[in-house]
Amino acid sequence: MVICKICGNKMSEYGHAEILNKYDITYYMCEQCGFIQTEDPYWLGEAYSSAIADSDIGLLSRNIMLSKNISGIINGVFNDAKTFLDYGGGYGIFTRIMRDNGFDFEWYDKYCKNIFAVGHERKRMHYDVVTAFEFMEHLPNPREVLGELFACADNIICSTELIPLNKPDLNNWWYFCLDHGQHVSFYTEKAMIYLAQMYGKYYARCGSTHVFSRSHISGYKLSLCCRFPRLVNKLRRRASLLPVDYEALTGKKI
Repeated sequence: MVICKICGNKMSEYGHAEILNKYDITYYMCEQCGFIQTEDPYWLGEAYSSAIADSDIGLLSRNIMLSKNISGIINGVFNDAKTFLDYGGGYGIFTRIMRDNGFDFEWYDKYCKNIFAVGHERKRMHYDVVTAFEFMEHLPNPREVLGELFACADNIICSTELIPLNKPDLNNWWYFCLDHGQHVSFYTEKAMIYLAQMYGKYYARCGSTHVFSRSHISGYKLSLCCRFPRLVNKLRRRASLLPVDYEALTGKKI
């Protein structure tokens, strides 16, 4: 019997699909929370031969968009927050942009080289806010990794697509990403709420952006911050850390 890695209940076979154009994989769906997971992902070593998939051509535009939206959420919902970590931060693009926007972000990624945020690798044990984008779907053991995040942050902002209500065919929903095989866990809102309750957090979301927080957040307020980030950021503008970072690297002032 296959057990759900979110709520521990029984899972049923959801279907089969070919990953990396060579491996026939079984997918399972939880009968309780609707979470979908693959069979034991033995192919991940091959899938991560490149940490960033070649097909992820939206990497730059996504980071630019995220920097605006997440700045709006932090300024509008977590305005008192001072320390930030981008977990699974890839090449460091998001961390660099956020520092340019005045947020003291640090970077962490177990699999990818930091290119754009050198000198700002993780130094603290605890943060006010941790971000993790396009990350949760990569986790073979989500409860274990999320436990690490909840242990080092009061609040978590992450992004992942929720499973559509029509229970999509494995070959028709793009987010299954069969070509690169890195996506192995897929969530419902019910599964997200279960995770929040497990770790004593509140849960709110706006589209594919999910917030786990120490204190209750109004869904309406979160929605406003997501819809009008430019206005929120204009009202609560922060001084860029670019001059400070440049001086730390070079010993010279801009």
